[in-house]
Amino acid sequence: MMNRYSFAMAVALLLLAAGTRLYGQSDPQNQTPRPALSRSEEMLDRWNDIGNKLIAMAQDFPEDKYNFKLQKDERTFALNLLHAAALDFVLIRRVSGSNFGPDFGEGDNPTRDLFKTKADVAKFVQEAVADGARVIQQQGDAGLDNTSKFFGNRMAHNSSIWTFAIEHSGEHYGQLVVYYRANNLVPPDSRRNVQQPPQQSEQPPPTVASAVDQEISAVEKLILDVAEAMPEEKFNFSPANLNIPGSDYSGVRTFAFEVKHVAASNYFLWSPLTGEKLPEGLKDGNGPEAVKTKAEIIQFLKDSFALGHKAAATLNAENMLQNPEHSKSSRLHRATFGVAHAYDHYGQMVEYLRMNGIVPPASRGKSD
Repeated sequence: MMNRYSFAMAVALLLLAAGTRLYGQSDPQNQTPRPALSRSEEMLDRWNDIGNKLIAMAQDFPEDKYNFKLQKDERTFALNLLHAAALDFVLIRRVSGSNFGPDFGEGDNPTRDLFKTKADVAKFVQEAVADGARVIQQQGDAGLDNTSKFFGNRMAHNSSIWTFAIEHSGEHYGQLVVYYRANNLVPPDSRRNVQQPPQQSEQPPPTVASAVDQEISAVEKLILDVAEAMPEEKFNFSPANLNIPGSDYSGVRTFAFEVKHVAASNYFLWSPLTGEKLPEGLKDGNGPEAVKTKAEIIQFLKDSFALGHKAAATLNAENMLQNPEHSKSSRLHRATFGVAHAYDHYGQMVEYLRMNGIVPPASRGKSD
């Protein structure tokens, strides 16, 4: 299974410029809202959404670049797809109790020996998405409440297992967006959903600084929107408050500490690029103790992203692979890893909103 913090310097030219989009406008207030989908229909919608993005990539990426990777210790484009689909099959088999999919050996990292061509890889991804959708549909709402063996030799509700699989695919989708951009290619979902500027309007050529700054802006909006959406009286919420049978949320951060952790990490990652000092009281990843109210926490978050824009502006082709003073990581790695890290915690904060009956802002207007 992927170590989400290992895909070094380009990790965060993520799904934000090219995959994550805000869904439409809210329905007019004078119209009756559409009825909610069933739980299994909602899960199926999320499953198919990320699955179809991976399928589109598998079919679209040039076959002669299937072995491309940014760094020697990363998976290739093809191996990323194979891993995402294989883990899906592992979880599908556990949830269904049936041996779905082809034999790809032990674990969740099939080799190219079994999937030699682009067509082989694309078919494997398609089968995983189709089989998962079939199981979700067949088991329905009741199936989401059943439990199956999960990682760590523990039982988990199937709803949690499906959510984990969807988030895992989303993380690998983000990496593959990076691979597209590194090859000067636009991911399929971006071509479909991003309106191109008029040809007559000349745009300045992109730079390393502008590309990273764009990604910081995208994740900044997502994080700020969910922070604003959570009522202040819920800022101390954590899943441990729900006492879900069979769950273990002991020690997880509250929503407030999730937001403060993102901001604190932004400072630790980006301040070496600008040379600015850390804010007073910032000693660890939980942020200053004096920052307590919703307004204070959100301002701390905004200030951290303002630093990120300054950090991005320092990047250029000559210095991006150089390490800042007292750092073992390159300037580009530190700049982009902040985006990847923020996106990871954005996914957790989205779950916190959902647990409190709040639709995340980026999801409003599509199916909610």
